[in-house]
Amino acid sequence: MAQSDQLISTPGPTPGKIEAPVSQAVSEGEHSLNNQLAIKKWLPFITLEASFATVFVVFTGGAFLTGLALMLGANDFEIGLLAAIPFLAQVAQLFSAYLTDRTGKRKAIAVWSIFVSRQICWILLAVFLLPSSWRLQVLIGVVILSNFTTMIAAPGWLAWMAELVPEKIRGRYFGSRSAAVAIATVSATLIGGVIIDRFRLLNREDLGFGLIIGLACLFALVAWVLMKKLPDRPAESLRLSFDFNHLVEPLKNPSYAKLLGVFFVWNMAIGISAAFFVPHMLNNLKMNFTMISLYSSAAALIAVILNKPWGILIDRFGSRPVLVFCAFGIAVVPLIWLFPRQDFLWILAFESIYSGGLWTGFNLAAFNIPIANSPREGRTMYLAMFAVITGLGFFLASIAGGIIAQLLSSVHWHIGPQTIVNYHILFAISGIVRLLAALLVMTFHEPTEKGLPIMVQFMGYAVLKWLSVGRQIHPWYRRVASGR
Repeated sequence: MAQSDQLISTPGPTPGKIEAPVSQAVSEGEHSLNNQLAIKKWLPFITLEASFATVFVVFTGGAFLTGLALMLGANDFEIGLLAAIPFLAQVAQLFSAYLTDRTGKRKAIAVWSIFVSRQICWILLAVFLLPSSWRLQVLIGVVILSNFTTMIAAPGWLAWMAELVPEKIRGRYFGSRSAAVAIATVSATLIGGVIIDRFRLLNREDLGFGLIIGLACLFALVAWVLMKKLPDRPAESLRLSFDFNHLVEPLKNPSYAKLLGVFFVWNMAIGISAAFFVPHMLNNLKMNFTMISLYSSAAALIAVILNKPWGILIDRFGSRPVLVFCAFGIAVVPLIWLFPRQDFLWILAFESIYSGGLWTGFNLAAFNIPIANSPREGRTMYLAMFAVITGLGFFLASIAGGIIAQLLSSVHWHIGPQTIVNYHILFAISGIVRLLAALLVMTFHEPTEKGLPIMVQFMGYAVLKWLSVGRQIHPWYRRVASGR
């Protein structure tokens, strides 16, 4: 989202008073959002902003946040808590959705919330100057504040982007945007991994983390400036009346309520183990940050290749068939993690490609589904409720995972060459629950979707066609290369 612009709200014209500049600005704002050609010119700005913001997300989250927490002495429960915080913060979206709909200032709210959420991370540069007993608490406090302010931006931002990107090209555009994000992810991950490992060799890991945090905040500032350039409709046209029925409307919509339930269970299946892959790589598999970065980069490179094909499939067959296909494949991923050992890491190369391809399709479809199934008017509250309910599932599961990992921290069962530890138990639980959640995903349907079998048949035909072209090109290439 791993995902806006200072807007000084200009009030509408006062009755009986001519205010030409304001009227002209309103007219231009409406025109820019109603003219498809005008909208398309802003798409590169959205993509570029996402790429810069991704550097911030990579450097202040994932493996780097976990590594920093471990360096500061975090235990398994605290690692689970750090992973759970962003999803507990989803609750802030309800307040944000209310505020956005009442004021119509979705751009202003998104812009300033994003600014605060990212620039507050400068505080982390001072964490190493504090007494050791305070460092982890300050890290957790900054993560809480950053994530809650991020979630305040989310409902308005999603509704804003849904309007800026025409529906008929949404799958393809976000596929291309995700490819750009993946490139930024690969670059940031590799650079960050090398920086940390270099400073670890000098026994100054703290300086390495300080450097990438500073870079993260600077890239976030550039992203914020780019976001300020994006247009939006005038606040007057977005303002809605609000009552309690508006808040619970998504829950009263049977189709949308079912969607919420499906993703609640899915996020529980993911959350039980998500926080512990990086600690497992660092503590048990003895991988350094460069190796972890290479692993993550392989998955991101697969995303670069497959984002556009997945986007085309979504535009052609709907989001739900892609979601089902990927969900069943993803259910196997944590079970693969039962096999790697310090002297048996090659399987992670396969896993990174396999999971990277499936998560690319899943995330793209999951991004589109709540947008496609929410009404244009009132979409902000629908998207906020989606984030809150599904985030609650991940939060509860991540906290439970942290408790289980801490209680089982003494587990060391030897089975042949493999040593089973607490994380393996969480991976096995996650795999089983993911499979059950994938079955639930099958029960949700979209009005305009085409069947999963039709999509799989199309995919098979496309692969056979690609192989056929490859066989035709190969002999020709060999003859050219040999000069015959």
